[in-house]
Amino acid sequence: MGEIKIKLTGWKAVLVLVAVAGFLGYRYYALHTTVATEAAAELRFWLAAEYMAAGLPALEQAVESGDAVAAEIQAQEILARERIEFTELSARGSPEDVVVRAEILVDGRAPPVGKAVRYFRMEHSMVTGWRMQREVHAISYYLKFI
Repeated sequence: MGEIKIKLTGWKAVLVLVAVAGFLGYRYYALHTTVATEAAAELRFWLAAEYMAAGLPALEQAVESGDAVAAEIQAQEILARERIEFTELSARGSPEDVVVRAEILVDGRAPPVGKAVRYFRMEHSMVTGWRMQREVHAISYYLKFI
């Protein structure tokens, strides 16, 4: 088989470099824009379920003790765990396989369980939207490239 050689010089090389840089820039911008909006909603859902579930044993104990005031306080604390705010949300990778770094506040404070900075592997599909696969270690985020 013969070799195919492509020789880019001058304005053609510059044009190809600009096109590649533009494509990579657009992918980076699109990924980070959708992570900040759509993926954040998916993360909020999973984190709220985790944080709220962690508060159920204390609520159950208050209900079993018959203390209505303590039960009301515990119920309000559980509901407050649904108020999740991301102080920073960043992503690395491609939409098909992305690792998201999230700095989390719950009701304006540190999360009731887990760390304030967590990492998640997610994926995006045109059909299903954003899906969280699992929590990962920080090293996965720092080793992930586009």
